[in-house]
Amino acid sequence: MNRAKTYHTRQQKIILQFMEQMDYGYITAGQIAEFLKEQGEAVGLTTVYRHLERFQKEGIVQKIVLDGNSGACYQYIGGQSGEENQFLLKCEDCGNIQNMDCARMKELYSHVLEEHHFNVNPHRTMFYGVCEKCQGKEPVSKEESNCCCQMPGNQPETSK
Repeated sequence: MNRAKTYHTRQQKIILQFMEQMDYGYITAGQIAEFLKEQGEAVGLTTVYRHLERFQKEGIVQKIVLDGNSGACYQYIGGQSGEENQFLLKCEDCGNIQNMDCARMKELYSHVLEEHHFNVNPHRTMFYGVCEKCQGKEPVSKEESNCCCQMPGNQPETSK
């Protein structure tokens, strides 16, 4: 990526700063537009999409299309391509999306490739279920867990 040819407007910088604060969470263009509006920035939704598309081409934002019914979500990756161990968890109750990093996924992806001759795209792998919050359980701290998995951060709650 050639950063010498790229430039960022004030609006783009605000969008990037907001996405960086998401701590590996996912956000929609609509949520970004709402944030900008709250900050007093007069930026339309079309402009937000244009900036996100540019960020995606620059490799600093990853676009996730969940299904045919809901819009795309975006994740700040800061030029990192991501790990083969990562996948997504989506709560079917609240819609929250979590990024999961688990070394066992690499084993699963290898198995699927070797035994079933299918190469899984780890950046588009999503598991659906119900998160701890919606199950009424408090999340277990990493110190209490024996699991190798890491969940770097959660997306703020969104309305359905």
